[in-house]
Amino acid sequence: MSTFGWIVVIVILLILFGLRIVQQGTMGVVVRFGSYNRPVQPGIAFIIPIVEQMRRVSTRSQTVQLPASPVLTADNVSPVIDAYFVYRVMDPRAFLFEISNPVETVQAIMFSTIRRVIAEMHLSEAMAARDKIDAELRHELDQKTAGWGFRVEQVAIRDFQLPNEMKAAMEQQKIADSQRHASINRAEGEKQSAILAAEGARAAAIAEAEGEAQAILNVANAQAKAIAQVYGAYLAAGGADARDAVLTVRALETLERVANGQATKILLPNNLAGLAGTLASLTEIGKSGS
Repeated sequence: MSTFGWIVVIVILLILFGLRIVQQGTMGVVVRFGSYNRPVQPGIAFIIPIVEQMRRVSTRSQTVQLPASPVLTADNVSPVIDAYFVYRVMDPRAFLFEISNPVETVQAIMFSTIRRVIAEMHLSEAMAARDKIDAELRHELDQKTAGWGFRVEQVAIRDFQLPNEMKAAMEQQKIADSQRHASINRAEGEKQSAILAAEGARAAAIAEAEGEAQAILNVANAQAKAIAQVYGAYLAAGGADARDAVLTVRALETLERVANGQATKILLPNNLAGLAGTLASLTEIGKSGS
């Protein structure tokens, strides 16, 4: 083979060995003699073999699960935190050359921040304040990862894994609270029933008393009307003596009530003859009126 032929073969091999394909969702970083040279966008790229090297970095969002690790709350409970974070590379050069082991570094920052924040809370407060803890983690990571070429897009605590003893105690507490609420509701129902029964009895007693009062009032009105009629008739028929006759009639009514009672002694008025005469007069008046 001629010299020209060898040159062509060498050029072809250099092209083949220097040809690189960068996939979508990744970026390439060309390093020449160990120093950063240039970035490479997705597509076909060419590097000088032996002289240059290319390292690929994913620019897609990536999720990292934190290893299980217990923390200590202010009330001396040790739950195991189930947490994760999502990050994306924004600057491949800084991601490769500004920090070593970026994922492990973020995990360490998250653990230290979680322990610091939860150590100031009781377990119930920590379980109810996940959003607050997540916001604190995000703020801490944004400050410390600003120059590392990537951004933490999301950080979250998914669950607090409690010790078995704590789970049993919480279950017993839940049962006790349920029973206590049931007792309160039952007592409240009985109280309302008693109040309604008392109000019903009171309303019935008031209605009965009002009925009796109305009946007494009706009897009194009827008696007053009868007396007024008799008195008017005597005034029209007998003149000035009619008043004494009315009084005599009232005395007879009183005598009748006494006789209907259970008294063993009856006192008769001394003017019985006058009463008889009065009765005769009443009879005559009634006949003349009819």
